[in-house]
Amino acid sequence: MNDKLLRKDINHRTPGWYLTSGAIELFLTEDGGQHAPVTFRRNTEKPVQPYFISPWQDQRPDLSSVPLLQNLRGDFFCLPFGGNADPVDGRTFPPHGETAAFRWTPVKAEETPDGAVFEFEMNCAVSGANVVKRIEMRNGADAVYLTHTIRDFEGKMPYGHHTIIEMPAEDEKMFFSVGKFDLGMTCPGVFASPVNLEYQYLASGEEFTSLEALPTQFKADPVHDYSVMPSPVGYVDLFAMLRKPSGKPAWAAAVYPDRGYLFFSLKNAEELPSTTVWTSNSGRYAVPWNGNTRCIGIEETCSYFADGCKPSIEENTLTRKGWKTCGEFSRNSPTVIHHIQGIALIPEGFGKVADVTFEPGKAVFADETGKTASAAVDWEFLGVK
Repeated sequence: MNDKLLRKDINHRTPGWYLTSGAIELFLTEDGGQHAPVTFRRNTEKPVQPYFISPWQDQRPDLSSVPLLQNLRGDFFCLPFGGNADPVDGRTFPPHGETAAFRWTPVKAEETPDGAVFEFEMNCAVSGANVVKRIEMRNGADAVYLTHTIRDFEGKMPYGHHTIIEMPAEDEKMFFSVGKFDLGMTCPGVFASPVNLEYQYLASGEEFTSLEALPTQFKADPVHDYSVMPSPVGYVDLFAMLRKPSGKPAWAAAVYPDRGYLFFSLKNAEELPSTTVWTSNSGRYAVPWNGNTRCIGIEETCSYFADGCKPSIEENTLTRKGWKTCGEFSRNSPTVIHHIQGIALIPEGFGKVADVTFEPGKAVFADETGKTASAAVDWEFLGVK
């Protein structure tokens, strides 16, 4: 492996590796394979670090009971995605799976004609699956290309990316959008209970057609606009938007006008049909959250919300509506999941993204007034058809 590309180090008292290529530097935790900080445009006067890092990192509380929380940050791959409270075929998975919490091993760090490629491997003890995490950085692109290849597993299981970015402060706005979706629904059941020292704002199991009008549980504010952040202070919520394949990438965009950039997430809706959104604006008061965790999760998944393996592989509210909530894995052929995350600089006055046009080697983000921002990105990497 190339030592100039991959360097073992510590970040916020967390062991891992710095991956460096061109204008991008990415820190990947050894346990959980969680990436952040990620510095885009690192050689410029205004580098961009869009990802969230949990505020308890430097205190290092004992979180062995929920190991993924120990290093909670940035983005990580979940297999199986969700809480996983119920056993499946006698197997109990940790929250968001072994891939989000346990030890990854580096197996490749190589320069390529276009940039650099890194690979890490995990053999999962509970499922028996072999998972290879591949991270690509390409010259001239403010984006990371992510691939997870799953082998040696037979059966059904939910999966997904758990991407977490920063919730803006109360004196700042962030505009969030995902384009057209086919079904929107708030989390069924109780997502946040006062019994657990946490509180939800949204109503449970309600459908919606616009991010600007999500149904709440309060008569004084029956619908709330979740296309403009921050979300309501003192609450934590979960909702999902599902999309059918359309021949182009499905997208999510978070615009930070005061910071001069937007964060984007691109996926193949055939692989990842749900954009499962987690908003946390100081709504959890138990340890380690302590009422000061402010972030938004843009979680691209194939799952039944965040309920875990058993609810996702069984019949549920979404499967009854014709949606896939888990993958069907075979030992005879690997399953490959693709994802792209990146940033684009925006012009002054740029607002909420209304549409994205995909041109060869480029994504063009247009706001509601017609202003545009472009990102050099090989979106065909996603394999959309």
